[in-house]
Amino acid sequence: MRRIIISDLHLGSMFSKEDDIIKLLKTENYDQLILGGDIIDFIRIPTFTKKSFEIFNIISNLTIPIIYIIGNHDLAFNSFNELSSNNITFLKKFDFIDNNKKIRIEHGDDYDNFIIKWEFIMNFICIITNIFERIFFIDLSYYWEKHKNKIFINKVNINNIIKKNNDVDIFIMGHTHKPEIIENDKFIYANSGDWVQNKSYIIIENGNIELKYL
Repeated sequence: MRRIIISDLHLGSMFSKEDDIIKLLKTENYDQLILGGDIIDFIRIPTFTKKSFEIFNIISNLTIPIIYIIGNHDLAFNSFNELSSNNITFLKKFDFIDNNKKIRIEHGDDYDNFIIKWEFIMNFICIITNIFERIFFIDLSYYWEKHKNKIFINKVNINNIIKKNNDVDIFIMGHTHKPEIIENDKFIYANSGDWVQNKSYIIIENGNIELKYL
């Protein structure tokens, strides 16, 4: 089975790369689609476009299994956890076996050590950010992700992630918008990146993992 993992589309936000998302969904080959969280940017007061509708339409018309991992920007789906509708299953965590390798996928916000844990404050900040971005056409999220490590230490600690997931062979998340694969002798950590800046995704096939860019 060929699985594709895409996360952090942030549909409804100002700078989501909707044309590129459509291109990926239409041109890449996959037997299962895994949406790794923050697919819809509910906490920014989303403004959807006809391109947004096309993306929803493409996904809803797929006949393959779809896993929707619930992220911190689409927490509105929290009550859907472990529920299924047609071929779409909502989960907070997805474990599966591929070629004798145990693989786990989460969004990654549970490993965040900073302000993301304060839901009310994050909602307020995102609403203000959304207004500012639409007035001045500046992607504040990009600058935040680019400069946060200069301000805060260990926002997401990869060593902590490895320690908490030592029962799997491969752990995949999004959330940080930092596409990467880090390997050691017994464990692979991977981040699928985002569709605001990087246009990155992960392919899992026959137990092998590959980070790709559109």
